[in-house]
Amino acid sequence: MELEQQLLAAWLRHNGILILLFDNIPSDGFSAVPLASRGRDVRSQFAHLCRVRLGWLEYHATGKRPKLPTSSDKSSQSSTKDLRKSLVESGERIEEFLARAFRGEQKVRMFGRQPVRWMAYLISHESHHRGQIMLALKQAGKKPPAKIALDGLWGRWIYGR
Repeated sequence: MELEQQLLAAWLRHNGILILLFDNIPSDGFSAVPLASRGRDVRSQFAHLCRVRLGWLEYHATGKRPKLPTSSDKSSQSSTKDLRKSLVESGERIEEFLARAFRGEQKVRMFGRQPVRWMAYLISHESHHRGQIMLALKQAGKKPPAKIALDGLWGRWIYGR
């Protein structure tokens, strides 16, 4: 497999794991917040990821900092169905952007103009929030089954499932 294909496959794997987690959160788990935290609830964490993705795409396209809704705006209060749709669509847009950037057809601003570095940043940022989501769910007694938490979130990286 060519390097470009491997990199896109890594993004798709990451995004698939995030969607798998989303799909395995019980409906009452979306309001979970880590204990002793004034941070975002699970729903707001996912909304934040979508806003950041779209914000970077707009910035790369225009060079201007986008005006995106904050976590207290309507986007974090959207229905679970709409939030999932936004997560899927933003992941697809990132994939399309990365494919063009790897071919030199799209410019990455900042990050040394390196699309791999930007992708690594996105995966790191989103993995950080995935950890916050898992902590909130665990502390609220709403964590996904072990099959999802271990095989789904980690095994998919290791074993390629």
